[in-house]
Amino acid sequence: MPDQMQSYTLAPRRARSGADPLLSFLQQAQGRPVVLSVAEVERIDSLRLRILLSAQALWAKEGIAFALAHVTDTFRDGLSRLGLSPAHFAVEER
Repeated sequence: MPDQMQSYTLAPRRARSGADPLLSFLQQAQGRPVVLSVAEVERIDSLRLRILLSAQALWAKEGIAFALAHVTDTFRDGLSRLGLSPAHFAVEER
């Protein structure tokens, strides 16, 4: 089903080696609404943030929903540390 919401839970930290599983998920979910749970994220780095920003822009260009869920204070603080307002991403209340 093309309109079925696709969900993914980000790992606490991005692996330092190998491809980020988030990229694979986003490639498979392209064209469908996405919600990403960030409940387990302990640290967001600049590469992971660039992935999220690029995906958000692509989904917005296509007019498809892209949201974060389970946003914690740790995640908000990480965004602020990287210079981005925590309000930048749509947040889905779950």
